[in-house]
Amino acid sequence: MSSTLRKERDLRIDFFRGLALVFIFIDHVPDNSWASVTLRNFGFSDASEVFVLLAGYSAGLAYWSMAERGDFRGAFARATRRAGEIYVWHIGVFIASAILLYSAAHLFHNPKYVDHIAMAELAQAPLATLGSAMALVYQPNQMNILPMYVVLMVWLPMALFLLRRSVMLALAVSFGMWAIANATGLNLPAYHRAEGWFFNPFAWQLLFTMGAAASVVARRSEGLAYPRQQILLAAGAYAVFALIVAAPWVQFAWLADTTLISRDVVEPMSKHDLSAWRFAHVLALAYLVAVLVPANAGWLKHGWATLLETCGKHSLQIFALGTLLSFLGWIALSEFGSNQVAVGAVNVLGIAIMSITAWQMSRRKQARVPSWPPNKASAPVLAS
Repeated sequence: MSSTLRKERDLRIDFFRGLALVFIFIDHVPDNSWASVTLRNFGFSDASEVFVLLAGYSAGLAYWSMAERGDFRGAFARATRRAGEIYVWHIGVFIASAILLYSAAHLFHNPKYVDHIAMAELAQAPLATLGSAMALVYQPNQMNILPMYVVLMVWLPMALFLLRRSVMLALAVSFGMWAIANATGLNLPAYHRAEGWFFNPFAWQLLFTMGAAASVVARRSEGLAYPRQQILLAAGAYAVFALIVAAPWVQFAWLADTTLISRDVVEPMSKHDLSAWRFAHVLALAYLVAVLVPANAGWLKHGWATLLETCGKHSLQIFALGTLLSFLGWIALSEFGSNQVAVGAVNVLGIAIMSITAWQMSRRKQARVPSWPPNKASAPVLAS
């Protein structure tokens, strides 16, 4: 393998993916005061958009060598295996969450643990509901991200096929699918939502494909060598605009209860169908980070940053763990009080458990990989 392809791993990808995982965990704990400082309060997009964009970028890095060789059959087989792995983890999270929440509802005589997550049907018709869950039609609240990833991984070989022919062609097709989904409501069927899946894969594939396209462009040009000042200024201006509109703390006493710019100017802003406002915001943030944060920034090698990067390297497992921890945190705050000490303990313990688990997974992985001879068939795989 050429030295170009065996470049040092870009720690920014793992860091921001790990940070997105932490934000998702915090946001998923109901009535969590720490959620006021996550990304969703400072712009139009949130950790979900960041995660999907980086997933597409990582998938592009991991699978592009197969696409360059024209091995689309191999890429399809590998991507579908990955989709199957994500599917198994989703079903595992569903079953584990159901056991946890039904146990809490029974133990504390509180039906909200199944009602608010939209899991009550599981007790009423267990076989039919489980079958619907396995068909990805039944998606309880906070368990609707992984099904989208299953579909995105199945879409990946086609995206690579188009990218090999032309980046612009791939983006045109992807934009077309997104536009049709937004204009017609095209979506996959869901049990609880008449509109379909919470994360419409026909819309969200645009962000995933954009990430894959960015990785192809970066690979060909060996990084963002010549950032354009006009784009940088436009991205910065849009990020500031989104900050002013979205941030609830940008208020002054003499403005009463109104913000500097009313959110009505950007409504409606659908998360389900990946609103253009949200899409543009995450792209603006990504460009600013790519330009302003060097890939070899010293702070990326500090201990606290390394912990987040380790979480990002094991994103599937840590996301699944974070989902269960968010439910545990919800139960703990509901039953034992939600004062600031308790909220802090839930967040700190949850993040610590996620970090320690990722660290242990990395240690075990390193112990299984021989240092010599190197495996020449493998490249840095960020999407595995």
